[in-house]
Amino acid sequence: MRSIFFFDSSHKLALLTFLALSSQWQVLAVDFPAPITKCHFGDEKCMIEQGQKLLNRAATGIPELDIPSIEPLVVEKIEMLGDKNSALKVDLVMTDVKFHNYTKPKITTIKGFTKDLSKPMKIVTQNINPRLTIKSKYKVDGNILVLPIKGEGELTLTLDNVKTRFTTTLHAEQRDGKQFLIIDNIKIETQVDKATTDMTNLFNGDKALSESILKVLNENWRVLSDELTPIINEAVANKLKEVMAKFFKDIPYEDYFLPE
Repeated sequence: MRSIFFFDSSHKLALLTFLALSSQWQVLAVDFPAPITKCHFGDEKCMIEQGQKLLNRAATGIPELDIPSIEPLVVEKIEMLGDKNSALKVDLVMTDVKFHNYTKPKITTIKGFTKDLSKPMKIVTQNINPRLTIKSKYKVDGNILVLPIKGEGELTLTLDNVKTRFTTTLHAEQRDGKQFLIIDNIKIETQVDKATTDMTNLFNGDKALSESILKVLNENWRVLSDELTPIINEAVANKLKEVMAKFFKDIPYEDYFLPE
């Protein structure tokens, strides 16, 4: 027997309202992308494990959150202007900068999530990356330890045992009755055990001059590292802010953790 249902105008209105609310609920009920799962609030061990999973997913991209692949992490341009009062009086422009192995660190700390959303939240994450390789096109002109350096070509910067601390400041914004996190700022601090630099086409390809200046540069690698690292960190922080904003955009903070 076939059942036939008739609806008057009030029933139609109720049905349309139900469908609209159901549709809105489906939009808001965005969960973490698989295989990332929720943790109990304050379970740092679990959050570190899920953070590692998130890095693995981000390496190939998360299409459902409109997050592109960040392996390698790409930054369009990094520019350093030489300080006349330092040992590194160099103008360096790096373009098409690619950070290889950026999603491979071991996360050691995740702290700062809070239940009080009435004030800004500060999340601190620390990790260790055995080796990070930065490749880019470059243009350089200036002096290193009074020695001239000039060239335009390909740059490879290899960083060993990179310890990184991320401090992310956020605030909550209410939308459709739920709280969503908005990133205000990301600060990145790094420590490096060793940095090795290679540049093609220094001094218009003069092999002897190139090998000589690269030897001096790598023997005094901290001179370059101390000047360039803060500039790199700022550029990376701006890029990561764009990526993380997409992750936070559609997932209500209330849905981050398992019920207690």
